[in-house]
Amino acid sequence: MIRQSEIRSGAIVAVLAIGLALGRLADAKVIATEEFEDGSTRPVSVVVLPSEVSLVKQRVLRQEAQVEESGVLEEHLTAAVAAEFRARGYEVRLVDAAAIAADPRLNELVVDVNRRFDELLTNIGSRLSKTKNVRAREYNAGDEARLLAGRLDVDALAFARMEIVAPAGGVRALNLGVGGETAMLTVTIVDGTTGDIEAFITLPVTGRSKMFGGHDDIVENPAEQMANYAAGTLGDLPVANPLLRVEPSAEDVLSDLESLLE
Repeated sequence: MIRQSEIRSGAIVAVLAIGLALGRLADAKVIATEEFEDGSTRPVSVVVLPSEVSLVKQRVLRQEAQVEESGVLEEHLTAAVAAEFRARGYEVRLVDAAAIAADPRLNELVVDVNRRFDELLTNIGSRLSKTKNVRAREYNAGDEARLLAGRLDVDALAFARMEIVAPAGGVRALNLGVGGETAMLTVTIVDGTTGDIEAFITLPVTGRSKMFGGHDDIVENPAEQMANYAAGTLGDLPVANPLLRVEPSAEDVLSDLESLLE
């Protein structure tokens, strides 16, 4: 039989572990290549692909995905991320679900790109420990990303991924009120010419409770809350600067695309 003191001890350990984890992530913001930072490969035009939001209710014995609510949040998040890019001078293109579904080849590329990117995202894992890997261009989204960028005539692809976990009342009771809601947004920029991840941007934890609402606020005011999350995450995104960007020659781009299509 588990004693009440043991439950309290476990809760305290859990709180300490969470605190340490948040401490490690507190300074996480923009992890980027040197070329992205100095502007030589920073995009001028970018397509913000449809976002993916995982909204989960954590119950005592299971996790319950809230699919319908997630779909609404995805639309608002995509629009909010696009607005932040535009505010920093980027030429933004949006491709909604209807446009993708109407074009079989575009649909195939978007599906392939998202599958490849999500596989890659699992390898990025810890945001701080992978700084040197991103800077060394060790993460590549593959030929699919280059083909999609070429088809849409943009310099880069932007992927937004968000996870929200809200504990139900029973979980809160078992945890003695400890262990609240968690939310994390990442925005990743992939170079359309090379397929390399140029920037991996995470929501900073410091001060987040003062800026963002919880599960109920997100569901009730999705446009406002997604705008808050996007602004908080992309606050340090460098502005677009076409004068610094080194453009590949048209012949090189055509040659690359032809080789991919062969």
